[in-house]
Amino acid sequence: MLIQEIGQLEEGENRLPPEEQLAKRYGTSRATIRESLADLIRHGYITSWQGRGNFGHPHALDLNMRFDITTTFHELLVSAGYQVEIEQSIISLDDPSVEVLEHYPEWEGEDVFSFDWNYCAQGTPLIACKVQVLKKRMRYVLSRKKDEIKLTDYLRRFYNGDITYATTWFKATRNAEVSAMFQVPEDTPLLSWEESFYDLYDRQICFNQVFFHPRKIKPSMLLRT
Repeated sequence: MLIQEIGQLEEGENRLPPEEQLAKRYGTSRATIRESLADLIRHGYITSWQGRGNFGHPHALDLNMRFDITTTFHELLVSAGYQVEIEQSIISLDDPSVEVLEHYPEWEGEDVFSFDWNYCAQGTPLIACKVQVLKKRMRYVLSRKKDEIKLTDYLRRFYNGDITYATTWFKATRNAEVSAMFQVPEDTPLLSWEESFYDLYDRQICFNQVFFHPRKIKPSMLLRT
């Protein structure tokens, strides 16, 4: 209900009532209102300014597919109203790609498990991931996915350790294979990122190329200034 009130605010008239007044309006406790406000502040829908009060931001509600509040691509797509399925390709044993070696020349001569991990809606790929996993990091040979929707959950089934963080690089690129998958002209510029997963001991586990459908995926972020 509070978020609906924020959506109805006007520019320059977006100061919210005090907590006590909100509690009376919604028939709840101040503690519950305070918790709701804190959650909305974390999402950027409210700014709390010392000495001035709480201010709602209706324009922030217009943002979809927010990278700054979603933790997985599955969650990103579900938040936009898609019913998501994960499709995994056949797994092969290969040499590292040129893209991997640009970032990590030390992977030269290593074996990698290669496969595609695609997020689809009604059979149409929306986010395509090309994954390369260092074979020497895996305790078991990779097999087909079970019920995992997160790539990290899938990898943990075979990895003898903890996957703790990822580094990411954004770029614009062209890829004829992925464009054909997205059913767009092969020279279409694609928004993509390259990412690497690391474990607790700062060891590299895998390298992923991620491509976003240029007509269906328009990610956004809310940045504090």
